[in-house]
Amino acid sequence: MALFAPTRFQRSAWHTWRALSTLRVAGVPEHFNAPFHLAKERGLYEAKGVDMQWNMTPQGTGAMGQKLDSDEVDVAVMLSEGAVARIVDGSKTKVIGTYVKSPLRWGIHVKRGSPIKKPSELKGKIFGVSRMLSGSHLMAHVFAHQQGWSPATDAPLRIVGTLDGAREAMGKDEIDAWLWEKFTTKHLVDSGEWDIIGEVPTPWPCFLFVASDRAIATKQAEIRHLVEVTKELCDEFKENAGNKTVDYVAKNHALSTADAREWLGGTEWACGLSVEKRTFDSTQEALLTIGQIKQAMGHEQLHSSELCSVI
Repeated sequence: MALFAPTRFQRSAWHTWRALSTLRVAGVPEHFNAPFHLAKERGLYEAKGVDMQWNMTPQGTGAMGQKLDSDEVDVAVMLSEGAVARIVDGSKTKVIGTYVKSPLRWGIHVKRGSPIKKPSELKGKIFGVSRMLSGSHLMAHVFAHQQGWSPATDAPLRIVGTLDGAREAMGKDEIDAWLWEKFTTKHLVDSGEWDIIGEVPTPWPCFLFVASDRAIATKQAEIRHLVEVTKELCDEFKENAGNKTVDYVAKNHALSTADAREWLGGTEWACGLSVEKRTFDSTQEALLTIGQIKQAMGHEQLHSSELCSVI
C-alpha cells in the first residue's frame, strides 16, 4: 500500500453489519501522532470494529490527564514523566504501553532580542508552563535542578495554556522562557519570533500510552486493536519510503525538509503494550529529586498488568 494513500472501503463494509465500538484517544497536535491520523483516514481502525475518535489536546499532558480522570477520553498519549507523576498523585489511570521510545528533545526558548543568551542566565526568570504537572512544568524543574538551582525560587512558573498562549505571554514579556519539543517550535525560531538557547533531552522514552481504569476494565479489546493498527503505520512512517514521511512532516508541521529528516532520524516508535522498568525508575527518581512526588510507587501500581508487561 502506498504511504498515506487513504482507503475508505472498510468504513462502509463494517457499518453494514457490525456496530463500531468507540474508543476516545487524546493526543497533542504534533508530528509524533501522525500515524493515528493516517490509520484513521484509511479506515483501518474501523476494519477492526473500532471507532477511534481523536481528541486533539494542544494543552498537553496535564490536560490529557484531566480528560482521562473526568471520563472525556479513554486513552491518552502522554509524556512519560507527566503520566507517572499523575498516577503517583492519585489519578485513576494506568500506563498500558510505550508509544515513542526515543527521548524528547526539549528546546529552551526565549524571545528574539532577549538579553538572555545561555541557559545559565535564566536563574530567577519566569518559565511559562502549559499547566501544573504538565511536561513543560516538570521539565522546567528538571532543568533547574540540573543547573543546581532551587526549582521553587529560581525557576518561578506562569501558566499560559497552549503554545499560542506561550507566544502571547512571551510577546508581552510575561514569561522569559518556554520549554517545548524543539521541532514543534522550530518554525517560530526560523521566523525570528523566538530564539533557542539550549536543549534538555529526557533520559527516558518520551511518550507512553495511558488509559483510565474504566477503559481498562471495559475496553481491552479496543485498546489492543488501537495499538496493533497504529504500530503498522508507525513502522511505515519510520521507513520513509520514497521520502514521503519527510515530505508529509515538512508540509503539515511547518518544518524544512532538512529539519523533518533530522526529526525522523532521531525518533523511534515502540507502539507496543510494554514498558521498560527503567522508564518507571528514572522518571520517579527525577520527580523525587525535584520534589514533585514524595514517594516512589512500585511498578505494579503504575501499569495495568492486564494489558501491559514490564520488561
